[in-house]
Amino acid sequence: MNTIPRVSGTIGRLWICAGIFLATCMLAPHIAVIGYHVSLSSNEGWNAYQARHAMGMGGASLYPPPGGMVFNNYPPSSFYVVGALGWLLGDMILAGRIVSLFAMLFCAFATGRIVTIMGGTRAAAWFAGLLVIFYAAVFYSDYVVMNDPQWLAEAIIMAGFMLLLGSRGNARDGMPAWRAFCAGLVMVAGLTFKHNILALPLAITLWLLVTDRRGALAWMLGGVVGVSVLGGLFYACFGPDFIHGVFGHKRIFQIHGAVKGVGNVLGLGGMMVSALLLPRLGLRNRMGLLLGTYLFWSVLSVVIQRTGAGVTHNACFEALIAAALCAGLAVSGMERGMIPPDRVPAWMGVVMLAGLDLLPIVACAPVYVPFLYRSTAEVMAHEPAWRETIGAVRHMNGNVGCETLAICYWAGKPVVMDFFNYSQHVAVTHDATALRQALDSHGIVAFVSSSRFLPPRYVWEYSSLWAIIRDRYTHVQPRGVAYIVTP
Repeated sequence: MNTIPRVSGTIGRLWICAGIFLATCMLAPHIAVIGYHVSLSSNEGWNAYQARHAMGMGGASLYPPPGGMVFNNYPPSSFYVVGALGWLLGDMILAGRIVSLFAMLFCAFATGRIVTIMGGTRAAAWFAGLLVIFYAAVFYSDYVVMNDPQWLAEAIIMAGFMLLLGSRGNARDGMPAWRAFCAGLVMVAGLTFKHNILALPLAITLWLLVTDRRGALAWMLGGVVGVSVLGGLFYACFGPDFIHGVFGHKRIFQIHGAVKGVGNVLGLGGMMVSALLLPRLGLRNRMGLLLGTYLFWSVLSVVIQRTGAGVTHNACFEALIAAALCAGLAVSGMERGMIPPDRVPAWMGVVMLAGLDLLPIVACAPVYVPFLYRSTAEVMAHEPAWRETIGAVRHMNGNVGCETLAICYWAGKPVVMDFFNYSQHVAVTHDATALRQALDSHGIVAFVSSSRFLPPRYVWEYSSLWAIIRDRYTHVQPRGVAYIVTP
């Protein structure tokens, strides 16, 4: 038993060094293209426009009135953070990418920190934090260094989690009411960055009701005050358009999306097995209940959210963090001999458990790593074509509707049509009046289709909208990475 800390400590230090090196290798290609004028996602341009509007640039409201072709179904806080940095840098997309990168790294740090707060070892804390980076880089790489508020919102929520637990993981003499109250405020603030992060607040509420009724009351009071103050502030600033935009958004839900959610969850299965070991760790203040509930709600959230059109890997971040917390604490328990392996040395048990956590990463690495560097090379190679398209759009005299909004953003054009959200609106309401009116009045001089370098199924992706457009705009010209469609 006395040799376990020494041996596992050596293994832990080796894992830390190797893990940092691998994480750097995985993040380096993303960072290399952070300033390139190539859209990494259709969301990037959309978020950039919202940040501009939040800063009062472009003369448009952050929450447009209903009846148009531009929508905002996100809460506003992230747009002010990205907008402030983008105002300094001169590029909202670059600012959003930088914020997203540091927010993801903070989530990894917070995951490790919470492992130590709950009694885990330093090596296990590093391991849990690195798991967040590894899984995000391999399975959710489209959200690494992408201008999107999901990681930023997760970072605020994790800051509230650390505040709630304090430095000793809620000592046995009870949680100070002020800390529970402030943590409730912070978590509500996190939801004003992105409002789909509900698993952790739900798990904390249940845990506090079971373990600390006084803390639960302060926690819920903080949440109520946060909702009242921030909700009232946003309503005062934006009026009913804020409520209609965020809560009245039209979206198609498809049950087969749940299958994708189950697939995403299965990819985390190695780490989730660690949750079965939590009862043997002797965590104080029933934190095993907190983590188990967190993992359950986050997995359920993935399956439900993935039924919504346009919802992708960002729905998985909570499940990833919850599973990484369980994995880190399980490795810590094995390291300390609290989970004695059967018929094998303790250090070998640590390696086996860590190997189970890393198995999906190891299995996918031979395919993913070459793909990552090949994709980075393609981004670099295609940037001149992107700049050609952006330049062509910039020199058009009038408004342009871009399927990839980053093109119109970098070209300095106002946003006149949100293809994805408007297509959802048309699919649900069967009303394309706004588009037909814009075509009849020639208020839009050209439309720009999706990338020419993507597979054919992604060209003219919004077929219902393009059928209306191309009935009247018949001239198609390839230009750079896109097709420019004019009358």
